Amino acid sequence: MDYDYIIIGSGFGGSVSALRLSQKGYKVLVIEKGKWYQAKDFPKTNWNFRKWLWIPRLRFFGIMKLSIFKHVAILSGTGVGGGSLVYANTLPIPKTTFFKTGSWSELNNWEEALAPHYQEALKMLGTNKNPILFDGDIGLQKVAEKLNISPKFDATNVAVYFGEPNTTKPDPYFKGEGPDRTGCNFCGACMTGCRNNSKNTLDKNYLYLAQKNGTEILAENEVYDVKPCKTENGENGYEVSIKSSTKFFKKRRIIKSKAVIFSGGVLGTVKLLLKLKNK
Repeated sequence: MDYDYIIIGSGFGGSVSALRLSQKGYKVLVIEKGKWYQAKDFPKTNWNFRKWLWIPRLRFFGIMKLSIFKHVAILSGTGVGGGSLVYANTLPIPKTTFFKTGSWSELNNWEEALAPHYQEALKMLGTNKNPILFDGDIGLQKVAEKLNISPKFDATNVAVYFGEPNTTKPDPYFKGEGPDRTGCNFCGACMTGCRNNSKNTLDKNYLYLAQKNGTEILAENEVYDVKPCKTENGENGYEVSIKSSTKFFKKRRIIKSKAVIFSGGVLGTVKLLLKLKNK
């Protein structure tokens, strides 16, 4: 076998899996359809579609994929770090009513059981309370005052390193094991890609630490087939077929692994699983 685990997708699910498995000593490969992005690669404006949107047929290799369905259009992240590259950094913890809703709610005291894991995730993602209120925040604050619910207004928790604006410091989160970080300058470009090294995307925490443990990340490749080796139940591992996601001439190869984790987001994972089911 080439690997113990192959993880399809490098977003929130895949990156956490990669770190935890690598900490246990497994040999791990993460396969990501999108590109590796450095701060200089992100667009300065969302009018730069080539750097912002993912449309390979048009040679657009940006961080955001637009999927259009009959009644809805969905934006999702592409690139090493997945959705963390394009989301708005906000990390609210659900209220009690959320945990008591749904057919699964009676199976456990989920609010209590998951509490330590929420705290671990907030710690790993370097969550801080936004220290400055801007026009939109102030508008909400005024609305809260008019509705006599001022105590319920608060700044959001966001996965951003604030520090000193535009000042680069050694890793502030993982006792020096992580990358250097630069203080946020409040440019507001979080959703088109942080050019200031301030947004705590997954390539700066979970994936970064997983790589230090030996995890390999293969970008610009897409999984198009997964099948068991020899026996149907997969007890002898799996063959994972991949092809280039950015080149006209698709170079293809097969990698073998003892196990496979599907973490390509809803749009990627479900589409692939339905394709495999048909075969």
